[in-house]
Amino acid sequence: MVIVPSLDVRAARLSNGLGQTVVARARDLVVEGAEELHFVDLDRAETGESTNLELLAGIARTAGVPCRLAGGISGVDEARRAIDGGFAGVLFSSAVFGDDELLREIAGLGDRGIVEIEARAGFLAPRGGDPGLVAVATGRGALAAARAAQLAGVRGLYLIDLTAEGRLAGPPLALVDAVRGVVRDRVALHAGGGVRDLDDIRALASRGVSSVVIGRALAEKRFTIRAAQQASKA
Repeated sequence: MVIVPSLDVRAARLSNGLGQTVVARARDLVVEGAEELHFVDLDRAETGESTNLELLAGIARTAGVPCRLAGGISGVDEARRAIDGGFAGVLFSSAVFGDDELLREIAGLGDRGIVEIEARAGFLAPRGGDPGLVAVATGRGALAAARAAQLAGVRGLYLIDLTAEGRLAGPPLALVDAVRGVVRDRVALHAGGGVRDLDDIRALASRGVSSVVIGRALAEKRFTIRAAQQASKA
């Protein structure tokens, strides 16, 4: 399981008040052992517009490790622009579950296209994306969405429980178990949100999760990247 530090960016700055530039934080995380980085473009997620892409793509091209981009992405063309700009992959908002044909287009990106299942009480609650798609996708059952993604040929799903995100309330283990029961080993599962400690890392690794995105716990130095990597192999 790959440990993937997250950097949340708003107006070209880190949103968590670490006092570092985005470039410096990314560099430090790689020095600390990060094998991959996860960038969240909060401006795009919140408003549909972003001035961050050029900055983040530049970091992605020079980071020395694969970088993924998330944040309200719901179009294949914008995903391809991000990939062409230097990103190894893109995470699509749950809004894309508003169009099954769009899911098939995303599947054409292979491992570079991961679809988020942003769940609240078992139902989708997309945080950004095309408003029309958001309206259709909102309230769709998370497990039905996972099945639709599998049938469309999507290669990876990113699972997050919005009730735990940013609150150190624990990773989405129940959601991982439920989705695994639907897609089996036919779709790679990635997880994020709520990770508190190394026991959470071990719990996700034991479930065969491909990667875990961690933000707050690393920012608060609850554990190091290398300790998390060791726990993922225990």
